[in-house]
Amino acid sequence: MPHENDLFERALEATTQELPRRTLATYARLWQLETWLRQMVYVELRANFGNSWQQQVTSSATYQHGDSRLTHMPTPEQQPISYITFGALQKTITRHWSLFEKYLPPQNLWDAKLEEISQIRNRVAHFRLGHHDDLQRVLRFMKDVDKGFWTFCTSYNAASPVLPPSRDPVVKRFQSLDQFPYVKVDTRRWAMVGVADPDAIFSLSINVLRRPWHTIQSVGRIAGQAGFIYDIVITAREKRRFDYSRYLQDTKRVHGDLVHICLDSFNASIRVTIPAILGTRAINRTAQVLLDWIPNSLHRSEGTGDRTDETQDLAEEWPEYVLGPKNPLCFLTPDMPCSFFMT
Repeated sequence: MPHENDLFERALEATTQELPRRTLATYARLWQLETWLRQMVYVELRANFGNSWQQQVTSSATYQHGDSRLTHMPTPEQQPISYITFGALQKTITRHWSLFEKYLPPQNLWDAKLEEISQIRNRVAHFRLGHHDDLQRVLRFMKDVDKGFWTFCTSYNAASPVLPPSRDPVVKRFQSLDQFPYVKVDTRRWAMVGVADPDAIFSLSINVLRRPWHTIQSVGRIAGQAGFIYDIVITAREKRRFDYSRYLQDTKRVHGDLVHICLDSFNASIRVTIPAILGTRAINRTAQVLLDWIPNSLHRSEGTGDRTDETQDLAEEWPEYVLGPKNPLCFLTPDMPCSFFMT
């Protein structure tokens, strides 16, 4: 049988012979824009509503059922956000505008521009050639929202410690597993200090992501609060590496409580994000399950090579909440200025 890459190249060659390049480019840009819009909506709804976030989007049961019943051709997507129509996605953003206004243009401009983009999307989706300026309109729109999406993505990699750690029950519960915890070094400063336990097979750190739409600067305990996400990083020690496939299977029963599982390029760490609004009991229970299965998937390895492609392929076999090392949500930080959409 032909290799998958050969099939792809043949299909692309056949397509580009009769499909105008601008139509193909317009579709690619719309795919990029809409994919990130759905990711943004998913994260912010999870941060605000926890496990009831699905109730905030228009029902996608019909589309999802139609996909899932074809068992001979399954896809990894499981979240309803992947199945709602573009119109339903727009309505969800409008209904919860306060969660997204930090990222998007003023609402009146957003609505006007999105009306144009929706029409262009319909032209592409229904195989019409469209207007010769459609691609430029899409690119101008993406340029308008470029910084907002960069802000969204980098805010997901801007975790802060909870200080003092004892003020939050989740951080306090697992603080002993952090090999280099925050310690107060004088009346005003905290620093990460400590001597690692030579018998420890991993280190665990828990920090917090505050969503940009959460405007209250000072809060007490984080657990139970909308607008916060716990950022838990489990790092292997002493030349150990994770068997990611095994770990994902072992912990599958608590994946519904997670926003994302992020895998790195070297199989050396696992990053998990959990909505703080779930509350102390649920978060502690979920975190404990994640910890209980670590020994089953950690093994010593002399190989420390880059496994980016292999790990990315694994992540793409799992539902949307598993992210590989190529996803910007796993690595793009506020100190990395760039054009998010490269417009």
